[in-house]
Amino acid sequence: MASISSWLVDESDKLIKKKSKRIVKHKKKAWRVTSNVEDVERFLESKRLDERLGAPLEERPSDSLFVVDTKTEADKPVKSEPTKKRKIKEIGPLRCYAILTPNSAVTDPLKKRNRVRLPEERGDPLLRKIMEEKRAKGKIPTRFLQSMKHHQENVEALANKKKPERLRTTFDFDLWGDDGDSLMIGDKKVSALDLSDQLKTYTMEKMGKRIYSRPPTMFLKTSGLKPVEYPHPGTSYNPTFQDHQALLKEAYNLETKEIKEEIKTRRRLGPMLRKIPVQRKEEEWWTEMTQGLADEEEPAKEEEEEVPCVRPTKPKTRKQKIRAKALKWQDMRRKKLKEAKKRLLEFDRLRSIRREIRKSEELTAKRIEIRKKEKEAKMFKPAMLGRHKYEPPPIEVNLSEEITGTLRGLKTEGHVLIDRFKSLQRRNIIEPRIRQTVVFKYKHKVFTKRSHSEPKGLKVGNRNKEKSTVL
Repeated sequence: MASISSWLVDESDKLIKKKSKRIVKHKKKAWRVTSNVEDVERFLESKRLDERLGAPLEERPSDSLFVVDTKTEADKPVKSEPTKKRKIKEIGPLRCYAILTPNSAVTDPLKKRNRVRLPEERGDPLLRKIMEEKRAKGKIPTRFLQSMKHHQENVEALANKKKPERLRTTFDFDLWGDDGDSLMIGDKKVSALDLSDQLKTYTMEKMGKRIYSRPPTMFLKTSGLKPVEYPHPGTSYNPTFQDHQALLKEAYNLETKEIKEEIKTRRRLGPMLRKIPVQRKEEEWWTEMTQGLADEEEPAKEEEEEVPCVRPTKPKTRKQKIRAKALKWQDMRRKKLKEAKKRLLEFDRLRSIRREIRKSEELTAKRIEIRKKEKEAKMFKPAMLGRHKYEPPPIEVNLSEEITGTLRGLKTEGHVLIDRFKSLQRRNIIEPRIRQTVVFKYKHKVFTKRSHSEPKGLKVGNRNKEKSTVL
């Protein structure tokens, strides 16, 4: 054990005492390692500091370093008693900018360092002298004249440019009236007071007496019909014989018209709606499906037949091309002569042209009158506001045996709400619509809960895993 401990101590001593590195002293590399120049660097640094701060201390005069105190105790200012108010310290130059201030008294050897040259200093001095001589004689290069012209145009365009209008925030004028019309004010007392316009407007808004203008289209009628139309005299509970017969005639005409339309529709759709027995339907289907199957061999024979050779078209010769071009020019010349002749003939028919113009003007006036009448007539008809057309309600009429002559025994026809609803549609206030009777029933989604379902199609490995997890 002693030998092992002594061996460990020797090894540790060897590690601590490293062998010194041998240095070759007659080369420049050894000078940098072995020589000590700290005193020289310190001396040079002190010299540089003296240059930055001025002359060294031993060379400076005593007046710059010391001050002789010649004042007596009486001349010295008496210190006042300290006050409670704290004097605000003046803010001097910031310390963060101290690195930017010059800290050297040595003049810069490059006086023109970091200075932007003026336009007069740039360029070739010889060329600059030639330019000045030409300018003195009144000769200016074209590019300078063009630049001056463009500059003047830009100045004029900028002066004539309209300033962009700001978005309006206050509407103190009539939006629907002419330019410059002001809003109408209903309260005369407020408008007579000696107040500013802004205060008057504010007062009118808060008092609720301000009259706002409305667009003229707001008062336009959508229909010329009356809101409540007078019923036919024949619908009375005790009508005259003539009135009742006139109402019955109207109802009869409407009913016969509907019957005729129904008969016409049935006649047109008759062949499409006939019933066909099932056996005949199957036979027709079989004939349609087997049509063309028996003639399979015929197309094969047709394919075997040789297709006749079509001779390709020959290109035009040079003579044919020249002839075609001459014919084209001849046709164009004939058309031009025809147009010129037609233009000359138009001078002779000036009277007929005036007559045609007069007739066209009369026709235009008639058309304008017809359109005006059609527009007036359209005001008394329901417009097409939706995809459904307006259907007038059935005529409310009582037969002769149903008229009792008293309100108590009268059989009522129609409904008040339906009548008002149809009146709104007829006057273009609401669009015509139909009652939606289709009810959409969605199929319920049925699914089995995972807790109530048995495992299907499980692999053996998965089943074993499940068993292991259960276990």
